[in-house]
Amino acid sequence: GGEHKHWRAFFIVAYRVADYWHILAILYVMAGGMLAAALGLNGFLFFLKSSAASIAIIWTMGFALIAIQKAVDRGFRLKPKITERYPGMQERINRYLPVTRIVLQVMVIALAIILVAEAWNIDVFTWLATDTGRFIIGRIAGMIAIALVALAVWEVASPLIDRYLGATDDEGVDMARSQRVRTLLPLARNALRIVIGVIALLMILTEIGIDVTPILAGVGVIGLAIGFGAQTLVKDIITGVFILLENSLAVGDVVSVGGASGTVETISIRSIRLRDVRGNVHTVPFSEASTITNMTKEYSHCLIEAGVAYREDIDEVCDILRSVGEELRADPEFSGDILEPITIMGLDRFEDSAVIVRARMKTPPGNQWSIGREYNRRLKVAFDAHGIEMPFPHQTIYFGEDKSGAAPPAFISIKRDDKKEDGDGDGNGGGNGGNTGSSGGNNAS
Repeated sequence: GGEHKHWRAFFIVAYRVADYWHILAILYVMAGGMLAAALGLNGFLFFLKSSAASIAIIWTMGFALIAIQKAVDRGFRLKPKITERYPGMQERINRYLPVTRIVLQVMVIALAIILVAEAWNIDVFTWLATDTGRFIIGRIAGMIAIALVALAVWEVASPLIDRYLGATDDEGVDMARSQRVRTLLPLARNALRIVIGVIALLMILTEIGIDVTPILAGVGVIGLAIGFGAQTLVKDIITGVFILLENSLAVGDVVSVGGASGTVETISIRSIRLRDVRGNVHTVPFSEASTITNMTKEYSHCLIEAGVAYREDIDEVCDILRSVGEELRADPEFSGDILEPITIMGLDRFEDSAVIVRARMKTPPGNQWSIGREYNRRLKVAFDAHGIEMPFPHQTIYFGEDKSGAAPPAFISIKRDDKKEDGDGDGNGGGNGGNTGSSGGNNAS
């Protein structure tokens, strides 16, 4: 895997160095000879001593890099119990494995370079002890500390959100979370990541010595321009956040919003997607959701409006409505879908050809339609059995009546079309054409 790739890269570099080792050896001997000629024997001995120390430091650095790589790989590997308890933790830790390895290797290489410089009498430690050195080291340490704190805050908050959303019960079954939680928590996580990143970046820039005031002013102007250009989008998001916080609707609810009605399939931070009874999909932005009618919130009511003729006894009709409701509630197939006994609300209003008697039954959310259909079926059977008339649109032809109250005779005339009969071509139509028959004495009402 990765270890073999590193060794392969090492050998490639070694082979390239071997191709030009004689040039390096010649340059090394020339440098030693020039130093000996300029400084004498002491200079040559210093050259040999510094060279030996440099070689030892470089070899030690190589072994340290190998040891660091193995130690980091071993240190980032979690125990099976921890991996089983926190399924996503190993993956999250592995994201920082390359970065940690590179940072530690760079630190080792930097330390080796400083030691090599010290071996050649380049006093790096003394320079680091000066005000300039301390300033640079302090700034670098501050930036590293800010980055580590920001990373720690993010790595504490993000797994908590993931663990809450992906929590399971004792049997390993995913626990149900509301759509409001599943929508708002990822949004809050992204917002937290942006806030942490921006704050950390501004603090790092301040550590470097850059004035962030002009940057903040520029960002404010850009944000203002974006806000003006995307007013509808911003309105959708803000309205969506408040609707989700108020828990006005959830996935699976039957709602009416923005002129569309249907079952809520998905809720995003910007819109609601509904599917109606015909299968049509409606996407309604939150900015158009001025009024939300939720028909399946906590419980529902099955509303019955029975229209009967004006001649019927209203008390008898109410008794029939009540008996049908009690019969339906006593049926084991529907008893679990009726939470309370039927409520007879009485005569509600007068229509053109009927009086409307209203009643209702309390049901679990979404069951009011199936209960209503079954109730209507049974009510029609009961009305037919008791002779209760349910008016429907029809016409009655009235011919009037004489002074004694009897209906006058209705004369019916049937006239046959001669031209149509002549056109049949069989010669039989003409003999029958033009007959006119009339009958009297028939009463119609």
